[in-house]
Amino acid sequence: MAKRKLTAEKQADRALCPVQVSHLLGLKVHEVARAMRAHGITQPLQTAQARQWRQNPGSAPDWLTALLTEVTVRAAQLQARRERGALEDEHRQLLLRDTVERRLLAGEHIPPGYDAELIAQDIAFTASKELVRGCGPVCGGPVADVLLPVEEAALSWAGVDPDDHGTWVVHRGDCPDVADEPSPWD
Repeated sequence: MAKRKLTAEKQADRALCPVQVSHLLGLKVHEVARAMRAHGITQPLQTAQARQWRQNPGSAPDWLTALLTEVTVRAAQLQARRERGALEDEHRQLLLRDTVERRLLAGEHIPPGYDAELIAQDIAFTASKELVRGCGPVCGGPVADVLLPVEEAALSWAGVDPDDHGTWVVHRGDCPDVADEPSPWD
């Protein structure tokens, strides 16, 4: 019974505002039909009317102008919520990264959780790449000069010793110590 009622409502909405008209207006059929009913309009909209209103917005009836304003306001509110959510998420990530960095520097346990561990892994991987860059053409020289303290702590957390080339996860193609070793990524 409810399905028939819904179908009947859709049919009534489409009778007042055909799909082609709603597309021209950039609105949903049920929104236009609701606004029309609220203003006592019972005659179906014509495509020619909608085209005229699009070409000359000043000729649009007040109910349509109010509906367009309402839809625009809702869209702006939705966009503002999305942007606020993205900003809050970015802020949360910055705070979490700060917490992870402080824990790494203090030698504390990184709490289990996808975001915290991922941040620690990211810091360690970035530090690994810095090790390789600072290694030079022949590995084995001092590498501590290229690392920040938080990067050294992240490497330690990840089980990488900057002074032991065999523990490195990332290598250059010309590293003599690992030329014959299989890659840990294989």
